[in-house]
Amino acid sequence: MLLEAVAVQRRSLVFLQGDPSSASCFALPTSSQSPFSDDEIASMKKQYLANVGVEGTGAVVAAPDHNTPGGSYYYHWERDGALTMASLQASQFVDSAAVRKYADWVKGRQALQDPNGIDVRTEPKYMIPSGAVFTGGWCRPQNDGPGLRALALLPLAEALMASSEESDHTYVRTSLWPSISNSLAYLTGGGWQSSTCDLWEEVRSEDFYWNRVTAKKALERGASFSLANATAAAEMRAAAAKISPTIAAHFDGNFIFESSNRKLDGAVIVGLNNGFDDPKPVFTPGSKEVAATVLAYNRAFCEEYPINQADTKAGVAGVLYGRYPGDHYAGGNPWILTSAALAQLLYRVAASAAAGTGPDTPTLKVWAEALGAKALNAQNAASTFAAAGDGVLARIAHHVRASNVGFRLDEQLDKQSGATASAKSLTWSYAEVFNALRWRTHAAAAAAK
Repeated sequence: MLLEAVAVQRRSLVFLQGDPSSASCFALPTSSQSPFSDDEIASMKKQYLANVGVEGTGAVVAAPDHNTPGGSYYYHWERDGALTMASLQASQFVDSAAVRKYADWVKGRQALQDPNGIDVRTEPKYMIPSGAVFTGGWCRPQNDGPGLRALALLPLAEALMASSEESDHTYVRTSLWPSISNSLAYLTGGGWQSSTCDLWEEVRSEDFYWNRVTAKKALERGASFSLANATAAAEMRAAAAKISPTIAAHFDGNFIFESSNRKLDGAVIVGLNNGFDDPKPVFTPGSKEVAATVLAYNRAFCEEYPINQADTKAGVAGVLYGRYPGDHYAGGNPWILTSAALAQLLYRVAASAAAGTGPDTPTLKVWAEALGAKALNAQNAASTFAAAGDGVLARIAHHVRASNVGFRLDEQLDKQSGATASAKSLTWSYAEVFNALRWRTHAAAAAAK
């Protein structure tokens, strides 16, 4: 049904593909064929859900793979777990009981005495099934965890407070909100500007785009929650107001950058999607900064990966993104999650264009160059951006299908062959693909109005 709903809106699509830009590699699809079949979606969903609540706990396993190029992924990463639970709730794939189990897991981890000499709220990962803090050498602290956990739990808190059951309200007041506010207190206490590790756990900075944008969103959402008292809400809004100009400063005139020590980074694309849902977003889907960023990133990842050039030459739609140019981890390949995040971004721009808040004429010229599109204008923008999102998912699907792994979404796609690679059945890969599919439906609904 998901794919059929979008296909109905796409029957009148006029494809605008010209010669794909040699600079960006982006190729628009030449038909309205859906990226995934219903059976493929069902297979992905089944494998996705198998990674949630593992071994009877509330933990989310990063991947059920004990032997990846980076070692075992059989841990609960705070970041991956929070993003997964937020995605599952948005897609309505889990019930409140499953989210409560995760919430209780989070509360239990926050109550631990930290063995590594840091604030336990910034620990990156935990053992499964014991829930003990991982004590091996690792890049820590990671200050995006508190905000992401709050964002994962706030939807449950809001839903339970809207319930007619007093027991639900009691649970929120006595257990859930204290856990959420404990996470947010780390941010209002100045934690948002602390020295931290990046999204990929490799470099350090006090000013990562990803960390700032997710912290601000969590503070804005927390301040609006019904149980936030006036003092706490004011503190959250004040901290968010301080973060806003630091986010805006990440546009350097050419693209939005992650940090001064790693500027062009796929974390920005994932972060943009998170930031678009902020009640007071710094960048919007229709902004010139977003268009310029996608153009720059298309060019960089086109040059970085031979598979992008080969796919475009062969007529395979889309483009693949990785973590950052020069990445060497596990061969330095495209990642499914960052590529799917680009697809989600494109669907968001499509929805924005359909609603009349999309890119203006000068910005559409930048997008036309990024997407290799002819005659991109306000009239065809929504359908073109939706087609572009389909193209990115189609390129992912093309290679997963060819890998013959039962539509298991792994961490990476080989930069030479496109074969699935590295950690098997990465939970975050599923989360980003389903985030994109959800926004595909939103874009179709916006176009139908």
